[in-house]
Amino acid sequence: MQKLIDTVSAQFGSGLPTQRKIVQISSGPYAGRVILIYPQNASTLVFRWADFPYQSWSSAQTMVSNSADYPGSAFMDENFHVYIAYTVQTTFALNFVKLTFANGAWTVGTPSTIINVEQNFYPSLLKDSTGRLWCSFTHYNTSEARYYIRVKPSVNDGATWGAGPADLGTALNSGAASSAYSSLMFLPNYVYCFYTQAGTSLEYRRMDISSAVWDSAVTLYSGSSLDYNFCPALSTDKRIGLAFKASDGLFYKEFDGSLWSGLLTVDNTAPTSLTLQFHKNVAYLFFSKSIGTSQNQLYYSQKSGSIFSTPAILNSGSKTFDKVLCFDQSATNQFSDKTIEASDSTSGDVFHPTSSGLLKDLNDALYLGMDSKFNLVSLVLSTAGITGEVIWQYWNGSSWDSFTPYSGMFHLTTSPKTVVLWQDLDSVPSDWQQNSVNSITEFWIRLLVTTAYTTAPVGTQITAVAKNEYLSG
Repeated sequence: MQKLIDTVSAQFGSGLPTQRKIVQISSGPYAGRVILIYPQNASTLVFRWADFPYQSWSSAQTMVSNSADYPGSAFMDENFHVYIAYTVQTTFALNFVKLTFANGAWTVGTPSTIINVEQNFYPSLLKDSTGRLWCSFTHYNTSEARYYIRVKPSVNDGATWGAGPADLGTALNSGAASSAYSSLMFLPNYVYCFYTQAGTSLEYRRMDISSAVWDSAVTLYSGSSLDYNFCPALSTDKRIGLAFKASDGLFYKEFDGSLWSGLLTVDNTAPTSLTLQFHKNVAYLFFSKSIGTSQNQLYYSQKSGSIFSTPAILNSGSKTFDKVLCFDQSATNQFSDKTIEASDSTSGDVFHPTSSGLLKDLNDALYLGMDSKFNLVSLVLSTAGITGEVIWQYWNGSSWDSFTPYSGMFHLTTSPKTVVLWQDLDSVPSDWQQNSVNSITEFWIRLLVTTAYTTAPVGTQITAVAKNEYLSG
């Protein structure tokens, strides 16, 4: 299933892996209902909810309209109330708002201020077993030009935090010149705060809730390129999993309450984003890897024993094409197979040898085929087309059916470009059928020239892979 929930203009969209944005009711008459918290634009935070099988979502309900264009974070407690922390526009204070749950619905409360000193970003929230709320966040000290990870508690359900908005809270690190990121986790009887330090180490500190004293920092990994791409998750049998990106790959460690496991390598290529979830006490890693300009392929891997499975493509309709054919009506050899060339980022190698373009003259065509239905096309051109026009078509079982892509008509005149054919995979036409083109059977999309090009477009890379960034759970 792939379902479009909304189209947003916010910088971070679905947020960072360190933050929670989608949470689920675990029991009772509304068990399985999920609520999604996200920025609809640069200043407005909204929520939507859906019940299984998550095909139909509620309309967006505004929570706040004064958010800065930075990602917020959510937490759901055992009574299914949802707590949200976010950065305020202009002042860069950190605010809090509660969604109270009753009779299947959430009601937006009045915001309160967590901290209003200096600049504050990237919050993480949780509630411990005593009912105290905790918020960790990145605090930028402008006079020092250093980033700190700080944490503050609330003992009255978010009405006040620490000694008030001017209270800086507890600094967990010594500050760094580059941004730091944090994520909170509760494993009885400790609050854990995982954070990156100066881009070179991934550490944690923990606090026994009976003592309110933070233990010394423990370094889990030292390396480079350690940023917001890490994600802790808690299994139902009380294990903490921690997935993270470093410069040389994707890694995982696990804590059973007493000991940390050794380092597991999930993939030898650093991902562009990641998130970690446990399902029936099995760790599942979802991540994206760059395959070209504005193209991040989605993968998943699951833990089995002491290893992770070989990463597999998450969505069968979002990958490189199984076949890419350039068709030149006037050529002796009309079809030219450019599947391999279209799959990578080698510049300017996707063209028909006769026309020296993807397509050029009237009734020339570009065929894009896959063994599964797909809903978008990402194109990188070394040469943009001039003057010409194409129509987009799919095979309806008896003929080529022309349509206007969901994102609008595109004639191969700019680059890079992602053409959304239909809003999501659930919206592709039911009559789209496989058919044979040049003796190759696939689900085909055809771009057919209706007005000749004075300069033919030349391709570098053509796939069905979107940008896919800022994964969060």
